[in-house]
Amino acid sequence: MSDTTAKRLVRDVFELGFGKGDLDVVDTALAPSAVDHHPFADDEPNMAEHLKGAIAVFRSAAPDLHVAVTHVLQDGNFVSARVEMTGHHSGSPFMGLPPSDKAFAIEQFHLIEVNSDGRGMRHWANIALDELKRQLT
Repeated sequence: MSDTTAKRLVRDVFELGFGKGDLDVVDTALAPSAVDHHPFADDEPNMAEHLKGAIAVFRSAAPDLHVAVTHVLQDGNFVSARVEMTGHHSGSPFMGLPPSDKAFAIEQFHLIEVNSDGRGMRHWANIALDELKRQLT
């Protein structure tokens, strides 16, 4: 695996997935047995479905969602990413909150363990949902 492959796949999840709504990138970027260290909803049987659901929820709640991957670093089989998300809550309800058209800006940190193909196997993150909810209320 090259550092370029793993870092590109991580970038693609955020820039193409969250940023543009391309859900196909999830299947490319994740190993089939990938594990996320966030709880899944009952209708999310695996990490790929969980991630696709998260992308759909963010994009539905904030149709103008902008995603910037500001740092991607790799050390062996671990890739870390700093991600900034901005937008307006002008779409569907989010975290139980009705749309308010309020602007938000959050900073996320992700750590992904990748396999020899550069595909994500395990994921840990600080995704700033508390900060996002604070900004929307």
